Amino acid sequence: MNLRRFEALLAESGMDGVIASSLENVSYLSGARMVMQRLIPDRLALLLWPADGYPAIVVCKGEDVACRDDCQIEDMRSYTEFVTSPVDLLADVIAEKGLAGGRLGLELHSLPAGYVNQLRKRIPDATLVDCGDLMDRARMIKTPEEVDALAAAGRATERAIRAAFERASIGEPEKKVADDITAGVTAAGADVLNFMFLGTGTRSFEWHARPGATRLEAGQVLHTDVAGNFVGYWSDLARTAFVGEPSPRQRDIYSRLYQSHVDTLDAIRPGLEVRELFAACQAAYRRVRLPFQLAHLGHGLGLGLHEYPMLKPTTDELLQPGMILCIEPAYLDPGVAGYHIEDLVLVTEQGREVLTDYEGAREAQVIT
Repeated sequence: MNLRRFEALLAESGMDGVIASSLENVSYLSGARMVMQRLIPDRLALLLWPADGYPAIVVCKGEDVACRDDCQIEDMRSYTEFVTSPVDLLADVIAEKGLAGGRLGLELHSLPAGYVNQLRKRIPDATLVDCGDLMDRARMIKTPEEVDALAAAGRATERAIRAAFERASIGEPEKKVADDITAGVTAAGADVLNFMFLGTGTRSFEWHARPGATRLEAGQVLHTDVAGNFVGYWSDLARTAFVGEPSPRQRDIYSRLYQSHVDTLDAIRPGLEVRELFAACQAAYRRVRLPFQLAHLGHGLGLGLHEYPMLKPTTDELLQPGMILCIEPAYLDPGVAGYHIEDLVLVTEQGREVLTDYEGAREAQVIT
């Protein structure tokens, strides 16, 4: 956790405290891996962090034992599911800490409206405002430990994809290749996969294709996009492969896409606005004469899969050292195939460091 940054942002906000409710932000502020919060979102975990004073976390009984293994918050309160409301217990904690009449930040994008209304009734004198932007900006700059965790996750996922492509053969079903990637990611330490998208031929045109019984045929393009969770932190990597020797057209499209990827990576530097990076990517596509089809060119990555900032043309956030970005240029050959490359990048004081092996993707792997 970037504690100094978080507390500085909290002080600047004028809030008397924030209440984290999302899996990502409860985990970030507590250090605890809230596994069941991912599986059963209604089993709330809520964390109150006062601007002045000690934080407290509210968790469900039964989850508190596992939570204590990693949790850095000493003040842990537990509620009995279906008997005690977690919001009522939170309201009691807020009152106990003298904040029932304060200005408190809530994650209004993640906490269901019913719970928000319940909290308003319990602490009617409090002013409840959104703290989503504060939390996004706190997590936006990674600590060295977070950078190491994300780099390891990305490289492990990349190795699993490369190894699976090397073992794959023409005639196998997509599902077998996907299962091989999944096994490799899990063997490398992933606790769970968020998604495993893989499609061949015209199905590679579907960004979120679910691998099935379709068999690999020579002449096809294969596209995969994989996200694994390693001790709370995500990997997110996409690669394109050819099934059999590629045609001149396939090789040409991939070569152009890869060059636009490299040019976009080379444009990354601190102080550049996100929208300027988006424009640089558009210019890179123009230089290689490839139609530009992207609504965004990537996103932040961390405890969340799509973290702030989203790399889109309306974002004026400045790139800063410590940001971790997924850069993912893509091209859809209409009705024929989809091409996609995604790599993990750290913004540094001098420019950028690509944390995954983008140079190894210069030539798409060929499955024989």
